Amino acid sequence: MKWKTRLVLHESVFTALVFTSAAYSYYFFSFWGMQDQYNAGPLRNYLTSNLVHVELLMVGILFGLLIAIINRITDTPRLRKRPVIMIVMYRTLLYLFSLGIITIMVLLVFILFIYPWEMMRDMFSALTPRYALSFAVWLILVVAGINLSLEIQRVVGPGNIWRLLIGKYRQANEENRVFLFMDLKGSTTIAEELGHKKYSELIQECYHDLTQVVLRFESEIYQYVGDEVVMSWSFEKNISAYKSVLSFFAYRNILNQKEEEYKARFGIVPEFRGGIDVGAVSIIEVGDVKREIVYHGNVLNTAARLLELCKSREEQLIVSKTIGEYAIQHKSLEINWLDEVSLRGKKTNVGAYSIQSDNDA
Repeated sequence: MKWKTRLVLHESVFTALVFTSAAYSYYFFSFWGMQDQYNAGPLRNYLTSNLVHVELLMVGILFGLLIAIINRITDTPRLRKRPVIMIVMYRTLLYLFSLGIITIMVLLVFILFIYPWEMMRDMFSALTPRYALSFAVWLILVVAGINLSLEIQRVVGPGNIWRLLIGKYRQANEENRVFLFMDLKGSTTIAEELGHKKYSELIQECYHDLTQVVLRFESEIYQYVGDEVVMSWSFEKNISAYKSVLSFFAYRNILNQKEEEYKARFGIVPEFRGGIDVGAVSIIEVGDVKREIVYHGNVLNTAARLLELCKSREEQLIVSKTIGEYAIQHKSLEINWLDEVSLRGKKTNVGAYSIQSDNDA
């Protein structure tokens, strides 16, 4: 699928850049600045040649690609439920193993096509045990750091680490964005029947199942608030409008496909309702002890009120007029005009559509 390919590419580039940068830092600190202290010989000749740069780039690119593939293979619901420290340790071991394989492959290329075995042997014999140990410790720390940074991206959301580092939203910026508000139907009754602990496990499982929808439709998770989740897209005319509507029904289909699993574990099949609107928002970074990027704007209030209207009218999804007009061309959707509706807290009526779908998105 396209979204999986994009994810692999993103993680490959990120890992390759970080690992190659770390490798060059080690190279400059351990050799380049002290090369006059190294004895003449095969190792010094290699480290002062252009071949060392070829090796660093080859290992970095191959390592980045392999890490992304490992992440996709091991990105299972069972592993995602584990504590972050366990995920980091498990994947770090896999990363180190894969890095060992890549290193052996690169060495074989060098032996077969660049350096004869005798010269490679002389270079390795020049490495002292202390140097080898320091390199191994550095390597473990770098790989663990890359792994941890990928997990942190999951916590704060893709791209938000970089935005916080460069202070992109220290001053308010304005963007046009689409917002999808969703909440669990009958959540109060469900919570009373299951008890707070079992109910929390239900919400956790629902949000785990939402992950593949977020990735597939290139969404951002803005907030989790109890049984409510807010998803967002940068507005790109009909593209983001389609994505917001189709992602909602794709999520409902995923939950329906897991009907037996949810019934066996919780005795119910969760059903979510939604409200969608699009418009201008201001984006700003807030907080000191805990920093966060937040959105402010009328569009969030409207989307939240459309969700309330969805509850009162027992609809699956209610969207604003703008979203409905973009989505109306999608033949798999049943779209009905609700006229100008009155929403709580809004001085003027808002045009709205109700949307239903019995097909997979």
